[in-house]
Amino acid sequence: MLSKTLSGLILVLTLLSGIVIFSSVQQFSDEAPRTPSQASFPSGILSRFSLFPTSRNKPIPIAVMIENHEFARPFHTGLSEALMIQEFLVEGFISRFVAIIDARNLPKEIGPVRSLRPYFLDAIKPWTRTVFHAGGSPEALERVQEGSEFYALNLLYFDDKNGEYGSFRKDGPPAPHDFFLQKNVLKRFLKDVPEKLLQPVSWPLFTVGISEGGAFADTIRVNFFNTQHNVVFEYLPLAQKYQRTNGVEVSPARPSTIAILEVPIDYIGEYGRLFMNLEGSGNAQIFHSGKVWEGRWNKGSDVQKFSFIDSTGKEIPFKGGQVWMMVLPTLERVRYE
Repeated sequence: MLSKTLSGLILVLTLLSGIVIFSSVQQFSDEAPRTPSQASFPSGILSRFSLFPTSRNKPIPIAVMIENHEFARPFHTGLSEALMIQEFLVEGFISRFVAIIDARNLPKEIGPVRSLRPYFLDAIKPWTRTVFHAGGSPEALERVQEGSEFYALNLLYFDDKNGEYGSFRKDGPPAPHDFFLQKNVLKRFLKDVPEKLLQPVSWPLFTVGISEGGAFADTIRVNFFNTQHNVVFEYLPLAQKYQRTNGVEVSPARPSTIAILEVPIDYIGEYGRLFMNLEGSGNAQIFHSGKVWEGRWNKGSDVQKFSFIDSTGKEIPFKGGQVWMMVLPTLERVRYE
C-alpha cells in the first residue's frame, strides 16, 4: 500500500514539473529572440566597447594625462578601461599617454596623472574638451586658462577648501608619480563640467571592418634608443588583442588596434619641450588581427578626427575594441615581424 502511495505521489510531481517546464518554454518562445551578444554579455560591457555605432549608450569621452616614466609604469591603473590611449613623446624623448575614458564607465582609479602639453590638446579636441592633469607647460596652461574652449582641471593647484576630496597623492609610488584620481572623486569633478563639454559620441571612433590584404605582423618593436623605454607589442591570437611591454613592464592595457603615426617635431623649445603640428598628413601603420597595413594619416581642422587610408585611397578599417595611437617623429623606429 505504501509503495503504491509513493508511486502515485511521484507521478503527480512529475506531471506538475512538466507543466512548469512547458510554461517556461512557452513564455520564452513568446519573447523577442535574443542575439548571441544579448544572451552572453551584460549591457555595460557592450556599451563600453560596442561594435555597433547605433548603440544607445554612446560613451562620453574625457581625457586624463598619464605618466609613462619608468618609475611610474609599475603603478599604471585605469588603462585597461580606456577607450583609446594616445602616446606622444615629451622632453627627454620619453613618452606620455593621453587616456580617453568614458565618463559613464569610469575606472575605479586612474593614474599616475601628469602634466599637459599643447599637442595633447590638439589630439583630444575632436572627441573631448574635458581634461584632467597635474601641471603643464606654459603654452598648454595658457590654452586652458579660464574662459577657454576646454575644461581643464589642474590637480596641482586644486583648492580643496573644505577638505572634501582628500589627497590625490598615493602611498607607494615615488613622487612626482604618485598622483591618482579615484572614481568617486572624478565623478564629483564631472558635476562641475559644463554640459556642452560632456557630450556622447558615436563609437567606435573609426570605421570597423574586415581589412583586405595586409602583411603578417605578430610582433611590433618600437625603438626609443633605451632598453628601459623600448616597446614591444605582441599579438595574442586567442584574445585577438596585443600585449604591450615597455622596458620590463607589461601594460594593463590590451589594445585591439595599434595606429602608429609619423609626425615630425617642428622644434624643441625651452627645457627640451617639443612642438608638433597634428594637422595635415603623414605616413602611418595600422596593426590589428596580427597584420599590418601601410598607409597615410590625414587630419584637417582641429575639430576633425584622424583618418587612415591605404595606397589606393581606401579607408583602412580598424578592429573593434581599444585603440592605441602612437605618434613618432619617424616610422624608421618601428620594426615588425
